[in-house]
Amino acid sequence: MDLGHWIFDKEFNPEDWYGFIYRIRDLTTNQEYIGKKCFFNQLRKVVKHRKNRKIIKKESNWRTYTSSSTHLNHAIDEKGKDNFEFFIESLHKTKGSLTYAEVRMQILENVLTEKLPNSLPRYYNRQISAIKFIPPDLLPEEKEMTRKKI
Repeated sequence: MDLGHWIFDKEFNPEDWYGFIYRIRDLTTNQEYIGKKCFFNQLRKVVKHRKNRKIIKKESNWRTYTSSSTHLNHAIDEKGKDNFEFFIESLHKTKGSLTYAEVRMQILENVLTEKLPNSLPRYYNRQISAIKFIPPDLLPEEKEMTRKKI
């Protein structure tokens, strides 16, 4: 099966899945990016003499897709695609499962705050699930308050 530039250790049929979680690794700096991509897009087309629009399923550009991150795409353009590895981490059957898995992985791996030994950010990610968070260690004047444990 043609996976484009993606690396995955098992055979699968994209028709059976909604999308996948991916990891892109910069081989020159060891920085990474975690994201998600759908295998198909749904288009709604107007059909004459029909009240509802017709839903058309069309394969996305997943085989050649790099990322939605402008920082990462700029690095790929500068360094060349050969200096990056593209891994499929997991496959998901539904949109909800895909979104949840992406957010969960990004939070568990601390994509916004992790640093490499040379003080570079470990991840190219600048947001989680299209929400731009400001990590707490960047705003020392703000304190967190939690409930007193009983």
